[in-house]
Amino acid sequence: MTTISKNNLDTIKTCRYCPMCKQACPSAFISYRESDTPRGRAMLLHSVYYGEKEYTASAIEAVYNCFVCGSCMSWCAGFEVGGQHIPNMIRFARKDIVKRKMAPAIVEAIKTSVLANNNPYQIDQSKSFSESVTEQKAEVMYFMGSEINYKNTEIAKAVIQILNKLKVNFSLLKNEPTSGKMLDMLGYEDEAIVKATELFKRITGSGCKILLVSDPLEYDGFKNDFPKWGLTFAADVKILHLSEYLAGFIQSGNLILGKTNEIITLADSEFLGRFNNVFEAPREILKSSAGENFVEMRWNREKLLSTGEAAFTFNDRMFTQGDKLGEKIGIQANDIHCKRIVTLSATAKNNIGNHAGIEAIDIAEFIAELI
Repeated sequence: MTTISKNNLDTIKTCRYCPMCKQACPSAFISYRESDTPRGRAMLLHSVYYGEKEYTASAIEAVYNCFVCGSCMSWCAGFEVGGQHIPNMIRFARKDIVKRKMAPAIVEAIKTSVLANNNPYQIDQSKSFSESVTEQKAEVMYFMGSEINYKNTEIAKAVIQILNKLKVNFSLLKNEPTSGKMLDMLGYEDEAIVKATELFKRITGSGCKILLVSDPLEYDGFKNDFPKWGLTFAADVKILHLSEYLAGFIQSGNLILGKTNEIITLADSEFLGRFNNVFEAPREILKSSAGENFVEMRWNREKLLSTGEAAFTFNDRMFTQGDKLGEKIGIQANDIHCKRIVTLSATAKNNIGNHAGIEAIDIAEFIAELI
């Protein structure tokens, strides 16, 4: 029988009887299936880890349909007391499924592409933004992540424009490798550690003092997974999300943005905010430009609506229904008469931008526009 921690067992036992966070689960909102709710997943996992039954195809699908966004935690009345942590339970279950050699074909395909191409999209590395980078020793190392590197290169260009304007000594990694974060999220911890170690050596070898990150998923990996794997950066190396880094320039008066008269709002990030408590830095930036024209959506900070940052697969296919997540956020924006949402990840920009009448713009693009 698979060894499972007491915390995960307690989560399974507690959550299988409780429907209180059901309404907040974004995957259940898309499928309308009980198996895609936190309670449904806990019930399925109870049959495996208490009933000692084998994983069924439907149970595996439910485990991989989870977006690991933490909405369940934010709506759990007993989370602070009881410690029910569905995302940890899901990550454990995926690792166990991989060990049992039962990972779905689409998950295996993503793993193969990440290992071969440093991205999940089966795009050759020669077509990446970082392929043309001239790597050099610098104080700041900017890490993009695969979505920006292969799909949303406009975000990288905006960051570079800002850093050049601020006269920052920075560099990017030539042929930027994967951090291993996605591999770990899908259950391939061993492969993730190998990739993370390779990247760790590249970054430490660069001599940088600031590791600047755009992608909240990668930020979470550097902050929380790398130390767990024994990959600890020197004490004088800071890991900062772009919003944290640039908020510092605003506070010091070294970055002054032009004023915007349109109503803007912020789509919080699950992995930046909910898992790392970075909520105020992006708000400082937006308020410095918009003032009272910065308006909060109804669900913000810990109660943010999922943007799908870790929604990799759904129903045994690559996840392609981000527009449904974006639609919910767009409705919230329309309620405050806002047509422009500033996002904190390429995923959020892509998903929200699919909602008619709403413009989604990454925070780097917003700053580059007004600097």
